[in-house]
Amino acid sequence: MPNESPELRASDDDREQIATLLRQAQQEGRLTLNEFDERVAEAYRARTYSELAPLISDLPDETGKAPGTEPVSRGTNSDSPQARTAVGVMSYAERVGPWRVPPRFATFAFWGGGKIDLREAYLDADEVEIRCYAIMGGIEVIVPPGTRIEDRCAAIMGGVEREVRGATSQSGIKVLLTGFAFWGGIQIQSKEPGERDD
Repeated sequence: MPNESPELRASDDDREQIATLLRQAQQEGRLTLNEFDERVAEAYRARTYSELAPLISDLPDETGKAPGTEPVSRGTNSDSPQARTAVGVMSYAERVGPWRVPPRFATFAFWGGGKIDLREAYLDADEVEIRCYAIMGGIEVIVPPGTRIEDRCAAIMGGVEREVRGATSQSGIKVLLTGFAFWGGIQIQSKEPGERDD
């Protein structure tokens, strides 16, 4: 991604996540069929995050909470599309407590924030990938001490902070972190279950 361009390119997965949220909104009666058709068409034509974000800015996120509230998801079914993403657009999205983590999970914060807490989570695989996209926002990832971390996150006019107590062996759970922070931040840290969040 070129540093000089403020318009970061969206991936096919990003477009599909927005389309999933739009489908849910239409099924709940928040969008008419015409509105849904127009927005989905725009989502699949979108090239950048700045083109995707307005399509869901007036809708609740995947947990049913309106923008500006603090959605919390516990014990979700990892087979559902909603269980594979956490989206905070001008709001805050988090996954905390006992919840199922699929092998690939994505979180997106645009003018908002997010927290992904794996301390009490049930992982569907010994190795999971957490994709973090912080655009003018911040994402916090918390893992239990001893978790093996592979950090591939990048920062463009932002920052990625890592404060993890390393694993003592190559066995056990591994978390691969990918994504980027653009005018935002990603914080990765390890804490004991029940340890106070600062």
